[in-house]
Amino acid sequence: MPDRSCGPGGRPASTRQDQAAGLRRLFAPPQPHWLPILIASERDLDNARWLAGFALACVDQGARTLVVDAARAQVATALGLRVRFDLAHAFDGDCAPLEAVAAAGDQLRVLPAARALEQVGRNPERLRRFEAGVRALAAGADCVLLVLPAPHARALAGFGGAAGYSDAIVVAGPGDERERPVLGAMRSMLGVADIDAFRLLFQGTGADDAGRLYSRIAAAGARELGARTSDAGSVHDASAIRRLVRLVRCRSMPGGDRCRAAPRGAPVETVS
Repeated sequence: MPDRSCGPGGRPASTRQDQAAGLRRLFAPPQPHWLPILIASERDLDNARWLAGFALACVDQGARTLVVDAARAQVATALGLRVRFDLAHAFDGDCAPLEAVAAAGDQLRVLPAARALEQVGRNPERLRRFEAGVRALAAGADCVLLVLPAPHARALAGFGGAAGYSDAIVVAGPGDERERPVLGAMRSMLGVADIDAFRLLFQGTGADDAGRLYSRIAAAGARELGARTSDAGSVHDASAIRRLVRLVRCRSMPGGDRCRAAPRGAPVETVS
């Protein structure tokens, strides 16, 4: 009987399959670094300025950057852009897909997508359409900032891939009992994707209060979720934002070309 494990040339079929998979990886277009930024505050806070600064810091690091503003953070306005369309308009045929993207120079683009995300609801088909639309418009980007309101964390499921996310950023706003919304956002993300480390940013609160809040979140996150956390400082501190960008961009590089990510289980560095 012929050896069905070998092809016509006598080589094992598994070897040919491995070679084909290797060629697909070699010639496949590079995937961007997908960085989730979840807004955990229940208040309507001004996120436009610091998110614009975050995006510009990514550009300064040499990354062609796309901001997917699915939280109505008005990032485009903070960058001096006038936008007419949301990703939902492209889905409805009211504009061409590229018309939904606003360019702030050659290296930075903004995709308003809050309306498109709100239309997803609990419809799996619409969630897949949202993912496909974002992926198509992210072509050519090195870094994609996925800015989402915490209740829509499940939209992250389709972007991190099998490896999950090296980092996720959660923004904690002011108010009493603030750890609950942050822990809820972390729990939601862990329900749909692996997260290596959560970077916590604080908004509208003093340094002492933020430190105490971080201590409570870190303790509860480790105890309840097994989550690794890092205090990334205040959204109002431009130098802290730049340090955070350098850290998360460095950790995203294959093989740790510029730095080495901490192994799982190691203490997570504080960047504030």
